[in-house]
Amino acid sequence: MTLIEPSGKGLVYQGTLIRDKGEMLSLTDMWKAAGSPESQKPSEWLRQDATKAFVECVTGTLEVGQDHIQTKRGGRGVGGSTFAHWQIGLAYAKYLSPEFHMWCNSVVRAHMEGEKLPGIPAETLEQIERSFGIMRMVVHKVTEIEKALPGIVQHLVEPLVAARLAESAYLLRSGKTAKQIWDAHGLPPRIKGSALWFGNRLAEGGCLLEGRADRGEKAIRLYDPDKAETILGLGLLHKTKVYASERMGQGRFKLVEGRA
Repeated sequence: MTLIEPSGKGLVYQGTLIRDKGEMLSLTDMWKAAGSPESQKPSEWLRQDATKAFVECVTGTLEVGQDHIQTKRGGRGVGGSTFAHWQIGLAYAKYLSPEFHMWCNSVVRAHMEGEKLPGIPAETLEQIERSFGIMRMVVHKVTEIEKALPGIVQHLVEPLVAARLAESAYLLRSGKTAKQIWDAHGLPPRIKGSALWFGNRLAEGGCLLEGRADRGEKAIRLYDPDKAETILGLGLLHKTKVYASERMGQGRFKLVEGRA
């Protein structure tokens, strides 16, 4: 890969000449040198809102005037060429490809700023070329990974969903709600707040199963019925009957009070 054309006619990237005139670079030549697709042509890039904003910033900061971008139409059978200030050209290089942008940041910038590149030994040139080859390989690998990513994600998500569904199904099969345990022991029905109170007592006794199962449109707490039987036999059943009796007594008291 020749960095700067020995004849001094311009810049050469991978055998393609990139013309320059004054502070202007040929964006068309850059597009060809980078080997980019039609969708990345200068005319397409210059239409983007982000590009327009950057161009306005360059014109305002560097005061390069209205001729910061020049498009020359070609004749019959000859394509036209778009020239732009070299700062705009560097932004275009970043849009085209990482390796081309890296090359432009060093070689093109030095050339446009009038700096002389020092003599580069053949071994260093070989290392640079090898580095560019590694970079192209990495970019290719990243592209391949991006293409494969949807399949990888689906491969990972499906087992997770299946595990979550299996966990929910296990909870529904093995667990019981506080109301189900309450009713199974013949405790008085229709006591407002009793399911919440009873569920909290079961949870305090270590009966609560991890996670929550979905029934209909809401998640519910489920309890281990075997553990529930144990703590009920150790005094929770008696405590619950006292609670129910007190709550029912309060209800009768309010009813009598209302009649009075």
